This record gives sequence, C-alpha cells and structure tokens, in this order.
Amino acid sequence: MDFFSRQNWNIIKYTWLWLSLSILMILVGMGFVVFRGLNWGIDFTGGSLLQYQFENPIASEPGEDIEVVRQTREMLTEMGLGKSQIQVADNDQIYIRTPQVENDTEARSQDQAISAKLTEMFGERGGKLESLGRQTVGPVIGQMLTRSALQALALGSLLILIYITVRYEFRFAVVSILSLLHDMFVLVGIMAILQIELDSWFVAAILTILGYSINDTVVIFDRIRENRSIHRRAPLGAIANASLLQTMARSINTGLTAIFTLSALYFLGGSTIQGFSLSLIIGIAAGAYSSVFNAAPLVVVWHNISERQAGRVRDEAPARRARPAPATAVGPAVESETLEEEPALRPSARQTIREAELAAQEEKRRKRRERRKKETEGRAARGGKKRF
Repeated sequence: MDFFSRQNWNIIKYTWLWLSLSILMILVGMGFVVFRGLNWGIDFTGGSLLQYQFENPIASEPGEDIEVVRQTREMLTEMGLGKSQIQVADNDQIYIRTPQVENDTEARSQDQAISAKLTEMFGERGGKLESLGRQTVGPVIGQMLTRSALQALALGSLLILIYITVRYEFRFAVVSILSLLHDMFVLVGIMAILQIELDSWFVAAILTILGYSINDTVVIFDRIRENRSIHRRAPLGAIANASLLQTMARSINTGLTAIFTLSALYFLGGSTIQGFSLSLIIGIAAGAYSSVFNAAPLVVVWHNISERQAGRVRDEAPARRARPAPATAVGPAVESETLEEEPALRPSARQTIREAELAAQEEKRRKRRERRKKETEGRAARGGKKRF
C-alpha cells in the first residue's frame, strides 16, 4: 500500500470546505470575465493578413525561422502590434496577421512602416523586399471553430452522462459533468485575470483538459464501485474517503508528470505556445482538484440527502398507523443500547471501511430496535397484546 492509503485523513468530513474553495475561485474568475472581459485574439476578432517576400532566403538554416519570428515579434511589439501572428514560409516569405485598422490610410501607413522595418532587419541577407498584398480576414474561422467546439462539448457531455449512468449511477454521471464545468470555469476565470490573449488554441486546450479530467474522475469512481462491492454494509462516506486515499497517489503522480512536462514547454518552448501550455497547466491542476475534492464528496452529499429522505419516509410510516400512547403506557420492551465510540485514530483506509461497516451494522440494529419499540407502544396504546 502507498503512503496515502496508510493515512487516516477524513477528506469527506471537510466537503463544504472544498466546495466553498471551488465556488470562491469560480465567482472571482467570473467577476473578472464580466467586468474585465477576455482578451480575444485575432482568430476571434478578425484582422489583416500582410504578405512579404524577400529576393533571397532569410531562414535557410535549421532554427533560423524561429529567430526571424522572434525578431519580427519584437519589432511589431515596439510598433504596438504585439498581438500579431507571424509565420515564415518557403524560407523567404513572412506572413503577418495584425488586428483590424480603422481605414485604408492607416492600413497603407502600417504596411509601409512594417516593410521598412523588415528591410532594415533582414535586407542584408534577404535582398529586396516585395509586398505581396494585404487581405482582410474576418473572425469567421474563429466563430466556426467555437461553434464546432461547443457542439462537440455538448455531445461529449451527453455521451459521458449516458456511459457513467449505465456503468455506475446517475448521480455519478451528473457529478462528473459538474466537475467538468468547474474545470472550464476556473480556466476561463484565470485567463480573464491574467489577460492572456486567446486564439484558436484555447478551444483545443479546453477540450484536452475536459478529457483529462473525466479520466481522473472515472478512476476514482471505479475504485468506489470496487470497494462498495467488497464492503456492502459500510456507509458510502467511508468507502469514498478510503477510495480517495487509495487513488490519491495515482492522481498526484499523473498530474505532476503532465504539469512538469508542460512547464518545460512553457519556459523553453517560445512565446507561441506559452498560452497553450499555461492553460493546460491550470486546467490539469483544476481537474485534479475537482476529481479528488469535488466529485466524490458531492456523490456522498447527494447519497446522504437521499438516504435521509428515504429514512424519514420509513420512520413516518409506523407513526401514522399508531396513536399517541397514554401517560400510563408500558415502557419499552427492549432496552436501547449505546453505540461504542469509534477509535480516534484509524490506521489505514481499509481499516476505516471495516470500522464504518461495523458501525453501520450497529446503527441498523439500533433503528430496528427503535421501530420495534414504537410498534410495541402503539399496540399498548390500542390495548393490544405486547410481543417480546
């Protein structure tokens, strides 16, 4: 058994703390989305595509195209066009996608300024620079991609709902969808706080994160189902807590492995993939949190509410059949017993399940004695014969 399985941490006990932290993160993030907005990139807002071609190659050696893109980006940032997208093609062409301009005069001025800067930086090795034209690009691609992503998200959520309902229970399926929404809202909120420019990669990042998160959640649910089949009389809270401890090492190890790899991409991969890498880091961390501290605890909360409602119905049934007992009613035929206190410390998650199972059996016997007591008092009140 690993380190976490040997602990006696009661994660389920602090369910409301974990849920409160999630709600707080979502509310803060959505506040920034409403009052500050997201920093949409050219893929979503549209812009202009500028094409330039040099007489000679400017990126003939491996790695030179990256340096050309870096220098061009620095130049555009100085001109106030830091949001532009840059691409080197055929070793002698540069494509620059800039935000929309207000009129043709400003567009021509911008084109001339960029041409002069490119000639100054790469004219010695590239030779004469020729402008291949300027095209206006609308946000149609971004809108189509967003629409397709939303359709894929809706279809995927429906399939997840059906699969988990068939494989586990309906409450497990609903909680899984809620966990995915939590991950998406947390990611969008942090992007609004950091004001990172969002392009088409953001849609791919969201879909990737949702796939990762649901996989982690299903692993925990599968362990809960396995433990429930072994310990049928133990309460779900104890089973879920032990299952979380048993799968904690797996959740942490897989999450950290992905985060370490993405951190290397973020710091060493260049500015073009920094936003994508950072969004995956945030999303995977949020997904690991929701899988451990939100999904299973929410299932337990739902189960406990259903059990209380079912128990209330069972307790009210004999009370409706029996009239109030008179003051001279005979006392209970069976004395109630007091449950022994559970030990303060539990050596392991598996031992926790066993102790909870014994406690559940004793609790069931206690309720059975209480029902017999009520039935006996009811018969005594009606003048019937008591049964011992």
